[in-house]
Amino acid sequence: MVLFQNTHHKLIKHFPQGFRNVSDSNEIADLEVQGKLPDWLVCEHFTIGPGTYDIKYMRKMEVDGELQHVSQFFTFGHWFDSLPFVNRFDIHGQRNSISYRNRLTCRRLIDKIRDNHGYAPHHPNGLFFTKTNQSVLTKLIGVGNNPRPDYEPCGARILPSIPGVDGRLFCLNLANHNLILLICAPRVSCHGATSTRLLRAILPALMDSLMSAQVNTSTSPWTDRQPKGTIIGSVTAPTAYINSFSITPNYIILAVFPMLATGGAMKFSWNESILESFSFNGQQPTLFYLLSRKTGKHVATFRSEACFAQVFLYRRAFLFHHVNAFEDDQNNVYVDMICYPDDTIAHQLRTECLRDPAAAMKPPRLSPSELRRYVLHTVEFTGTSHPSTTNSSKAGLFGFRKASPATAIIPEASFDKWLQPSFELPQMNPNYKQHQYTYVYGLGFSASSAITDGQIWDTIIKANVRERDIAATWHQKGCYPSEAVFVPRPSSGAQDDVAEDDGVLLSIVMDSARSTSFLLVLDAASLNELARAYLGTLVPISFAHGSYRLYTHS
Repeated sequence: MVLFQNTHHKLIKHFPQGFRNVSDSNEIADLEVQGKLPDWLVCEHFTIGPGTYDIKYMRKMEVDGELQHVSQFFTFGHWFDSLPFVNRFDIHGQRNSISYRNRLTCRRLIDKIRDNHGYAPHHPNGLFFTKTNQSVLTKLIGVGNNPRPDYEPCGARILPSIPGVDGRLFCLNLANHNLILLICAPRVSCHGATSTRLLRAILPALMDSLMSAQVNTSTSPWTDRQPKGTIIGSVTAPTAYINSFSITPNYIILAVFPMLATGGAMKFSWNESILESFSFNGQQPTLFYLLSRKTGKHVATFRSEACFAQVFLYRRAFLFHHVNAFEDDQNNVYVDMICYPDDTIAHQLRTECLRDPAAAMKPPRLSPSELRRYVLHTVEFTGTSHPSTTNSSKAGLFGFRKASPATAIIPEASFDKWLQPSFELPQMNPNYKQHQYTYVYGLGFSASSAITDGQIWDTIIKANVRERDIAATWHQKGCYPSEAVFVPRPSSGAQDDVAEDDGVLLSIVMDSARSTSFLLVLDAASLNELARAYLGTLVPISFAHGSYRLYTHS
């Protein structure tokens, strides 16, 4: 929480445009399309991201012996915590038209924060890193309350449906993994997914549209009779922060990297913020737990050891996103993930760092990432006949030691650097998930920004994972894209062989020179620009995940 006693224009003077408050509108805008949209592209496109960082409130203070009203600000302390802003685009390729509308989803919460001079989440670790400016009593009063949709800062992902439920928008909280019914919902349903439990009813949505994994619609849909789902499997694992996981045709794969709960996990039960409850321990291995999709049983565990020599520090792993996972004929499982050497990136994405990187970001450049491919060898012969990976008496209640018997006999997961340049928010053709694939898309740095302090991702990248190189890029000076969502071209029939990279990328790009944003449409094969449409407003840069609903037509 950051307090300012200045006026608002001074507050936003010293930080980049992409990390400030934005206003919404009740109007539906028909945008001017520059270029030509593909005729087949008829869809609704939804994105979500930061909308409100700073909330102004008034409080009484004694000034020169007199009580006066002074304006101050409550500020959400992390990029992931800001209150969400939803964008909707109706795209019609044949008409070459795009309509646009937007909405701030947490107006009641903004009013509540203004009244209470702070915010106390309804759940433990409901934020990523924000000082709530609230007392312990406030937390106790809020425990057990069933929050309304517009009281939840769910700005990590948006999707127009999940299996079994249509006609509503759903959003996810990046810190706490709470799923909410955002629009047209009479009440909210909060559901959790942790490293030890998976819920059958929400698994399809979590796999693809919520937790950056792979979709599988064969899993049973959400039902009103079991709104909280049913447990399909469990593992005994360290208490760790997990943002995403993967599935293959036969397995659910949990990668538990050593971002472990501190203080015997007591902080996790009480703290408001992830970064205050978990810390990265580079001396511990990353563990891979595999559950059978058929039986739900834990069938294998693999480890990727940490190394202590300076030259081997690259073997440590922290991650936000999985890319894909697939199997081969020898029952080997391949897991592709965007990995960092430690959790520095999570701290660098705090609000103060993004607004004033020269003064607050340490180190002054964003931590580099790499695309790694882990190989889990011959899973069916590995089994689980090894000691528990937790609760070693020498390691503490929720930890384990590298050399302890509990981990020494666990088979090792080998890996290789598949793509070296920094890469984030990976996207691929959804029809190739759970299969071997060739292309992945994401955000990276241009040649100039890669060697400049205080820069954020400013380039859309297409990478060829088979050739291990960059196939194409899109970059425009002073422009900062958010996630590039891949929309595959639908097949027109049995004779129409659609290539893996046959489709478009959709990204909201902030144009800092014009102080506005535009929707960018790129050819996914070449990354040539097909069209753009300026929105007439500035949409803050987002680390969240969007979605689309594609319509087929004659």
